[in-house]
Amino acid sequence: MTDLLLGLIALGVLVMAVTQIAVITAAFRAARQVGEMAGRFEQDVRPIVLNLQKASEEAARASALAALQVERLDALVVNIAQRVEETAAVVQQTIVQPAKDWLAMLQIVKNVVSSFRPSAAQPSSPRDAPAAAADDELFIG
Repeated sequence: MTDLLLGLIALGVLVMAVTQIAVITAAFRAARQVGEMAGRFEQDVRPIVLNLQKASEEAARASALAALQVERLDALVVNIAQRVEETAAVVQQTIVQPAKDWLAMLQIVKNVVSSFRPSAAQPSSPRDAPAAAADDELFIG
């Protein structure tokens, strides 16, 4: 009976050894398949990563160009504003100020001419004097 028990123990150990070898072989196969899948994944993803790198480089270049264009536009606007101010000053000096001077001179001439004319407040003839005096008497104030 001892031989039978020893035979059963040996058979059990043999089954366990075969099972462990099968599990280890399956684990190696699974590891190899995972490695192959990782390699394929890396090959599939590499072009995508390269495209993303190129796209980010293009975006950086485009943003640098846009910033340069904004700086140029800002300089252009400042330049135009300065020129408009200079033009307005020149117009003021060459057109508006002389026009004001001429209008002032015309007003002086008008005042001089009107000072020589008889005004409505002064009677122009002696017969209008009594009517003006009567109007002054009626004034209350």
